[in-house]
Formats: sequence, C-alpha cells, structure tokens
Amino acid sequence: MCGIAGKIRKGAARADEMLSEDLPAILRRGPDSRDAKTFACRGHTIGLAHSRLSVIDLSDLGHQPMHDSVSDWWIAYNGEIYNYVELRDDLQRIGWTFRSGSDSEVVLKAWAQWGPDALPRFNGMFAFAALHCPSGQLWLVRDRFGVKPLCWGRMPDGGIAFSSSVAGIAAQAGDEVDLDYCARGVRYKVFETAQSGSPFRHVRSVPAGGWIRFQVSDSAVAIEEGRWYDLKSAVDACGQTILRSSHDELVDRCRHLLESAVRLRLRSDVPVAVSLSGGLDSSAIAALAGRKLNKLAGFTYGSPSAAASEGPQVQEFSRMLNIDVHYVWPESGAATLGAALERTMAWQEAPFSGLSPIAQNEVFRAVRMAGYKVLLGGQGADEVFAGYRKFFIVALREALHARQPTSILRLLYSFGLMLMHEGSHARLYWENRHRYWGKTGGAFRLLDWKPPSENLLGSAGLTARQIDDVQQWSLPTLLRYEDRNSMGYGVESRLPFMDYRLVELALALPARLKLRKGFGKWALREASAQAVPDSIRLNRLKRGFDVTQAWLSEGMGASLRAQIFDQRAALSSHLRPDADLDHLLSDASLAADSNLLCEALMLAWLAKPVRPPVVDHMEKTHHEKDLSYFVGP
Repeated sequence: MCGIAGKIRKGAARADEMLSEDLPAILRRGPDSRDAKTFACRGHTIGLAHSRLSVIDLSDLGHQPMHDSVSDWWIAYNGEIYNYVELRDDLQRIGWTFRSGSDSEVVLKAWAQWGPDALPRFNGMFAFAALHCPSGQLWLVRDRFGVKPLCWGRMPDGGIAFSSSVAGIAAQAGDEVDLDYCARGVRYKVFETAQSGSPFRHVRSVPAGGWIRFQVSDSAVAIEEGRWYDLKSAVDACGQTILRSSHDELVDRCRHLLESAVRLRLRSDVPVAVSLSGGLDSSAIAALAGRKLNKLAGFTYGSPSAAASEGPQVQEFSRMLNIDVHYVWPESGAATLGAALERTMAWQEAPFSGLSPIAQNEVFRAVRMAGYKVLLGGQGADEVFAGYRKFFIVALREALHARQPTSILRLLYSFGLMLMHEGSHARLYWENRHRYWGKTGGAFRLLDWKPPSENLLGSAGLTARQIDDVQQWSLPTLLRYEDRNSMGYGVESRLPFMDYRLVELALALPARLKLRKGFGKWALREASAQAVPDSIRLNRLKRGFDVTQAWLSEGMGASLRAQIFDQRAALSSHLRPDADLDHLLSDASLAADSNLLCEALMLAWLAKPVRPPVVDHMEKTHHEKDLSYFVGP
C-alpha cells in the first residue's frame, strides 16, 4: 500500500519543479521509502512520484516507480494484488523473469504482457499509473470497487496532475468547493458516488472499475476514458451459474469463498492484525484468520469496563479464540478530543458525517502505535450480504410487485421480528427517515443551502438496490473513510468481504438467503455457524463505533465551535442569516440532533478545506527513528 502522484506538463522541467507539490501530500501513505522520476516524452515532461508502505518483499527491489527493461513500461502503484503468487507463476510459464518477490513487479509485467486485459486477472485493491514513453501513453487505472483512491485535475497552466491525495490535486488544480457534493453528504450521509468522487469542483476521480488514458503527442494530450469492470453484468453472470444450486450448496460456496478471501489477505511479510467490533462480520474474519495464524492480535473501539461499548462482547469472544485484544478508548479532554478531530479532518481530505470516523481514526492510530502495518476489516458485508434494515422494505416491495404470496408472508414475518427486537433504535430511525423516502427532511438549520432530494430507497429490486449501495449510496463513502484513516497512519486495511468473487456471489444469492427470520445476512450467518458463537452470529442488533455523545461536552464541541467562530466571516456565505449559532452549536443541541452535528462538522471542514499535514506528537514519541515523512523533506 502506497501513495502515487504525477504530472504531465508541456515543455521541459526538472524533477524537483515537477513533483515538489506532490510528495508531501502522499508521504503519510508510504512512510518506508519515496522516489520520483521525470521523463521527456514528445515535447512534454511526465513525472511519477511514489511513497512506499513495505508489506510484501521489504527489500529495495520493491521500490517504485518501477521499470521493466524488456517492455519499457514504468509503473507507480498503490494497493495489493492478493493473487500475485499465482499470476507470477502464469507469467513465468510465458517466459517472464522476476527480480523481486513483490506484487508490484507482478502488476508491472502483467500489464506489459496483457495491457488492460490483465485487470480482470487481478484479485485485490489497486490504483496505478502506467507510463510508456515510446508510445506516449499514460494510463490511470482503479480497482473494481474503488477501494483505493486515484484522482486528477487540470492545472491553471494546462498541465495535468494526478494523485492518491484529493487535497494534493486541489492545491494545484483549484480548491473551489463542490456544494452539491457537500449538501448531499450532510443530508444523506453520502459523499462519494459513482458520479462525484471529490469535494472540489476541479478534482475528478478515476471511476471504480475504470481507466483513463492520456495520449501524449507533440501538440497536445488527448484523453480517453473507459471501464474494464461492470458489476451488474458480473452479478447477472454469476446468478446464471447458481440457478440450480441448493440452499446448502450456496451456503457452502459462500463459506469457501470467504475462507479463500481471508487466506489470500493473510499473505504478508509483516504481521497482520484484525479489527474487532463484536459483530458478525469482524468476528467471522477473526475466527478464520485465527485458524491460520499462531497468535492473532485484535483492535477494538471499546473497553471491557464500559458496558455500553463493544468491549465486553469482544473480550468474551477473544478469550474463546485466544486473540490478544488492544482496546481503544480515548481519554476525554479538550486537547485530546480536539486533536483527534483535527487529525481526522486532515487525514480525510473531505467532509464526513458523525463522530464514528473520528473513532475509526483512533483505532488505526492505535494499530500503528502497536507496530502493525496490516489490519483485516469487515467493511462491505452489510452491502453485499444485505445487512441493512432498509433491505427488508426493498425485498418486501419486490415480492408485492411480483405477487409472490409465500415470499410476502416470509418477509412480513421477518420484518416484524426485526422491528420487535430493535425498538430501542426508534429515535435514530426517525431522525434518518428522510434518507429513504425521497424527501428533503426540511431546511438545514445552520447551512444556507437548499437541501437536495434523493430517493435512497429507490424503485429497484433487492439485488439491484444492493448494487446501488456498492456503487453509489453506501460503500464509496465508507471506503473513503477507511482508506484515509488507515493510510494516514501508514496502515494497510484489507477487506475480505470486498473480494470480487464473494461480492458477485453474495449479490446474486436469492432473497431467501439474504433476509430470513428477522435477520439480514442470513447466508453469512449460516456460513459462519462453525466459527462464530451464536451470541454474536444470531444477534439482531447492529452497532457501529460506540461513540458517546459525551465527547461533545468533554471537549469536541468546544473544538468545533472554535473552528467555526474563528472563521465566521469566511463562512458567512454558507450560514443561514437567522441561525442562532450560540444555541445551535451548544453541546446540548449537537448531542440531541445528529443531523445538526453533521452540519456543524461540515462548517468546520469548510473553514479550511485543504489542510496541511498534521504532526501526531504521540507517533513522534514512539517512532523517533524517521518521522520526516509526516511533514515532508
């Protein structure tokens, strides 16, 4: 896992001139080494920069940008190809030789051999730039689901810049904020979508499963965009292969693919740990990983002594599997919580909703402080296996339209059981009701913006609505939170539920294997029966990070107010003229209304959309040997 950046500029330019603005923005993503190269290409100068997080083959042979002397391709690559061992064997049979044991060299030579046809062979998360000066081609490529970021923009002089860092491009192409992106995020908790991947109007994202090719000539740079992966087509094809499969056969296939996904993601030359939440997804991953590792370390946001957190549940589960758990439960106080807020805003490079991303940031901070570079996580399971409550409504609507009495009765029964067991969450559901009914939910209370109107419930059937979550309404934003929070500390987050084989199968499953007996993710629950105790496997209640609203009264509210009031004049164009800021930004008001809190977080981000790298003084204490990458050379 790494950071990449680069430029195309007309005329000649030195490397330090080309890339001095690029490296600082990506250094945190790759703390172990860095390098940059420039190339004269058809009247232009092209630069490639790379910062490396060493995970596979820790030697200098894995450093980038990497060159293949046979084909003359260069690559700057961010991510992990988990099936690199098998791909290397395939390439060696063709006649390719390898100097290193890195997956980066496999990507480079697979691209040299097959070009874009190599991409469907990759099982992993990746974003890379591939340069071939003899033909004047520069390709930007992104993985199937957009797990790894890659953005680009035009600079004022007409040049093109690209980077893993949104803020790095905004600083060069323009930092004018995209208010549509921001308003949608505040109202619906959805920031990144298939159409909008950046909070800045002049910064564009390479689409998930897509590519952009820059063709350099003496007179101009032509741009072509394309897609190499279509999730709907892949799910349809998978659905055809399982039409005649029995219930037990499908569950067995889910179990086999999940085991394979976890096993592949344990390939590493550095220790691997696991994220634990006390829920089904992370517990299933931990149980499978524990079978392969002698001693597994886990990280959880919570404390065994905090009954309202996930700590007690994680403690019980970890004792059964002999997992060494690190409990993350930050101390309160204005300085501590204010610093956590500022770190998260700097790491994210974009606005976020609620306090959970801050808690997630604290977990990755603890992972890095404990000396781990790789963490397995459960992101994606709710989307692909149908874990969200809204899917009961979608499936019931689909059954009603199809006039399927048996399915209607089964889903009504399941829906009733779900509601009966989750009455304690009624207030949260009520606050977020407008997200799923195509209504704006009223005016913003702080922001002088017109709220957008989206129907997140949609009109499609269950599988199509799940695909929308993977591509549009849920995962893109959550994957951004995960990537920025982890890579801000130089930690690689690996997500077994995002293995494309498992994603395609889970989405193609019939509804009866997704929603059953008041549970979502039924196939996953059955597949995990021998690995996860029933107290977790058959627990209906869903929990995210247990972030207590007491954080607001213990210092975070004060930090939010300081950022907003300090920039009140600059924020005036975004503020409602009738807003009583003293009242609306009080700890009590923010704690009582999660939507109001999201507006306040947005204002705090707008106060400084592009933030410089933040020095974490605790990291400095624990990693004295080389911290220059935190602030640049």
